[in-house]
Amino acid sequence: MSRASRTERTQRGFTLLEILVALAIFAIASAIAYSGLNAVASTKSSLDQEIRFWRELGQVFDRMEMDFTQTLPHLLRADSGELLPPLSARTAEAGGFLIELSRHDAERSPVHVVYRCDNGVLSLSVEPINRNQTTTATSAAPVYPLLRNVDDCTAAYLDANNAWRSAWPGDQAQIRPRAIRIRLSLVGRGQFERVYYLP
Repeated sequence: MSRASRTERTQRGFTLLEILVALAIFAIASAIAYSGLNAVASTKSSLDQEIRFWRELGQVFDRMEMDFTQTLPHLLRADSGELLPPLSARTAEAGGFLIELSRHDAERSPVHVVYRCDNGVLSLSVEPINRNQTTTATSAAPVYPLLRNVDDCTAAYLDANNAWRSAWPGDQAQIRPRAIRIRLSLVGRGQFERVYYLP
C-alpha cells in the first residue's frame, strides 16, 4: 500500500456506525456505573439510619442509668416540710409508666426527674426542686421526647425479697428499689430490655 493511500485512509475519520457503537457502549457503562453508585448511596443511607437509631437508643438507656443510679438513697425534705420519696413509680394514665425521682445535679442541688412513657412516646422532664414549694409531676417543667414510635413500655421494680413489682414504693419498707427493669417495644424494631441495679 502506498504512502498516499494510507494518509487518505487515516484522514477519513470515524464512520457513523462506529460513533453509534461507541455511544451505546458509553451509555451501557454509564447505566451500570449509576446503578452501582445508587446502590452504594442507598446502602449508606440505610446504614446511617441504623447507626443513628442505635446511637439514640443507647443514649436514652445511658441517660436512664445515670438518673436511676444517682437517685437519692434517702427521703428528701422540701422547704415546705413535706418528705419527698427518692423514687416513686406507677402506671401512666394511658398505660406505660411514670417514674419520678430526686437526685443531685452537677452543682449538688436537688432536681426532680420524671420519665413518662405513654401514647407512643418516652419523654423526660427535669427541673430544680424549688426552695419554696414542692415540685410535682403536674408542674410546668419542659418535656423532652426521647423516643418516638414506642409500641409498648413497661417498668418493674425489684424489692428486698427479690420480687418484681409493677409500682413503687408500695409498703414503704424500702426507700428505693434494688433494681429497675425497663422494657420498650419499638415499632418495626422489636423489644429492648435494660436492668439497672441501684447501688
